[in-house]
Order: sequence, then C-alpha cells, then structure tokens
Amino acid sequence: MTVDIAFSLNQTLHEPLLVVINSIISNASESSESVPGALRFNVVVPPGDRALFSDSFERNFAEVIASGKAIFRIEEFTPPPFLKEYLDNRFQEKTPQRRLSRYMQYGRLFLTDIFPDVGRVIYLDCDTLVLGDVRSLYAQGDKLTPERYLAAVPHFFPAFLYFSNPFKIFDDLRKFESTFNSGVLLIDLNYWTEETYTLLKHYLNLDAKHDYRLFQLGDETIFNLMFKSYIQLDSSWNACGYGQLRLVAKILSRPIEKINIIHWSGGYHKPWQGEQVIHSDLWRSYHQPLKLA
Repeated sequence: MTVDIAFSLNQTLHEPLLVVINSIISNASESSESVPGALRFNVVVPPGDRALFSDSFERNFAEVIASGKAIFRIEEFTPPPFLKEYLDNRFQEKTPQRRLSRYMQYGRLFLTDIFPDVGRVIYLDCDTLVLGDVRSLYAQGDKLTPERYLAAVPHFFPAFLYFSNPFKIFDDLRKFESTFNSGVLLIDLNYWTEETYTLLKHYLNLDAKHDYRLFQLGDETIFNLMFKSYIQLDSSWNACGYGQLRLVAKILSRPIEKINIIHWSGGYHKPWQGEQVIHSDLWRSYHQPLKLA
C-alpha cells in the first residue's frame, strides 16, 4: 500500500514542486498500521520533461528513495482533443510555455487515465507548503463514497462570482452547498468514471456555447460545478489566499500552529518571488537543502 500524492505542472514550477515535496517528507509520520506504506509522488509533466524531473528527484531525494520511504513516478500528459480545443479557444495563450502551463493545470482532471493504478489520492498545487502530517489527511479518504468522492476545504467565495452571468446557470447555482478552493483535493479515483468525464464535457461545452465567457475562473469553476456536493475538510488543510494582495493576505492570516497546509493562492504573490510575501521565510526554510542546478 502507498500514500498517493499527485501534482500536475510544467518546468516553470519545478523549484516550488521540490519545496512542497520536501515539506511533505519532512513532516510526514512513519508508516503505521492505520496508514501504511511509502509516500508515492505521482507527477504529471508535459511531453519531453520526464528526464528533467526524474534527474531532479534522484539528486534531491536520494536518501528517502533508497530507504523506500518515498517513491517517485513521472508520466507525460497531452490533453485530449476536446480539452485542447476548449483551452486554446478560451484562453488563447500567446506563448508555448503559457499554453503548456494551462494544459497542465487541467491535467489533474485526468489522473485516473494517467495513473490507472491509483485509487485514493491527494492532489496539491505547487504553491503550497505542507506543515501537517500528510498521512492524517490521506486517512480522511475513508469518508469518501461513490456519491461524494472528492473532499476539499470550503471557503467563502460566493458561487455566483464564478460566472459572468449567474442567471444563465441559475439551476446549477441553486445546488451549491459551499464553494471550495481546488488547490488541495482528496479524491477517490475508483469512483471517477466515464460519467465523470461526461459531466466535465457538459460544462466545457456549456462555456463554449456562451463564447467561452461564462466562467470567470479556470478549472476551479469546473471543479465546483462538477462537485457541488463534497466531503468538507477542516480549514487547516488549505489555508488559502496567502497569495492575495498583502493587506488581504494579512487579514486572512491565522496562527501558523493552526495550519496544516499553507496555500499562496490569489495570483498576486508567491513565496519564491520575494521576502515581503507572508510566510516566505518558512517556505525558504524548506528550500535550503535542495540542489536545483
């Protein structure tokens, strides 16, 4: 048995990925009877990037790999035609790197195809830092069911703000229990079936029908539409918003001892961009041992 953790990214997030993995390994408890097995990192990258990430993992985590405490698997992902068409038309990214970044952002929707032997899995964005025991989070997957097979931390973002015209999706809006940030997810892929992909295509087509202007945000809107009913995790597992404007991040801040995962969501500031970003000193403390060259 393994504790599966997944990421989907391109080279631009290589350094943050190493840091968040370092934080996971540093703070995880030993294999136990209740949550046994090694930490298995399932990393999704664009075509041609496997060698870069493989070499980096071998150099930076050689000791835990040799001990059997951590396993690294890397798979390359090309979006299926229907997703590529949607993303190219909606975002119209100007550079190849930005297009790749967008494709990989949506790669987490295809984990069951990329890693077919994975059941329960924790998905994390790369702008996170894990201070709690990831095994404790993984154990909460026992709550997942065929009807509610995704768990996340609810947040206070009003559902109607996900859409340019809420009235065009009013029936869906009425079914929302509470919105959630999609940067920390606990999913049971055993229940992720063709019906799930049919639902995904439905919402992509709905946005396309409205000239790709109906959804205000990216894949977070998609996840919230697909999983209006989900298992709610304690807020400590996704202390998000720390990447907002500094005043907003300060308002959202909470005592560090009450945080299991810091998430620099918000799009304005990331901890690798400067010392003025909240808790960037803590992020750098997990960066020190890593060899990036």
